[in-house]
Amino acid sequence: MDRNSGEKFSWRQRIVRSADFRTLYENGRRHETLHLVLFGRPNDLGFHRLGLTVSRKVGCAVVRNRIKRRFREIFRKCTAQIPCQYDLVVNAKRDCAAASYSALQEEFLAAARKICR
Repeated sequence: MDRNSGEKFSWRQRIVRSADFRTLYENGRRHETLHLVLFGRPNDLGFHRLGLTVSRKVGCAVVRNRIKRRFREIFRKCTAQIPCQYDLVVNAKRDCAAASYSALQEEFLAAARKICR
């Protein structure tokens, strides 16, 4: 991956503050699928941001980190397909670890499009 290609997942695209997560949970729209729950809310930043929550119930640290890497990659590759500028938070469900990359990508995009309507 070329660092200047525009396909980076920079720190400014990440939601890391607990206040931002709390705001999304309380005031954002929610959509639940088989493997994830997606929360979303418009922002005025001019770009999308992503936050990830993967509980210990999903699996050990190796599994949780793999799920986070998958969702970061899905977000990075599919940002152009999400309309407007939104803050999105993904809560992974227990069965998320067994799902394929393509299934997670389809679910994420479908949920993001529903939230961004």
